[in-house]
Amino acid sequence: MAAPTFPLRFRNERIRALVREVAEREGISQNELLEQAAEHEVIARGALLARDLESSLERLRLATKAVHADLVERSIAEFGRGEGRADPLQAGQLPPRDVARPGDHGRLGAVAAFRSGA
Repeated sequence: MAAPTFPLRFRNERIRALVREVAEREGISQNELLEQAAEHEVIARGALLARDLESSLERLRLATKAVHADLVERSIAEFGRGEGRADPLQAGQLPPRDVARPGDHGRLGAVAAFRSGA
C-alpha cells in the first residue's frame, strides 16, 4: 500500500536548495528531512499554543471569579435594600361571602368548599 502524497511547492528556490543540501549531508531523503522538520515545528508550535490557551484559560477563570464574587456581593446588598422597602402589594382580607352552594366553582370555589365542609 503506497503512502499518501503531499505536494509541496517552494516559493523560494533558495529554501529548496538548502533542503536538498542538508538532506544530502544528513544522508536522508528530502521527504524525510521535511517530514522531520514539520514534526518538530508542529510539536513546538503546539506546545506554545497549549501554553497560550492555558494562560488565557487562567485569566478568564480569575476574571470570572472576580465578576461572580462582585455579582454575589451586589445581590446580597440589593436583597438587603429590598427587604427594607415596603411591600408593593399589601395583603388584605377578602370580604366574607355567602357561597355555600354545593358544586360552586366560582372565583372562591375553594373557599366555598372549605366553608361548606365538602
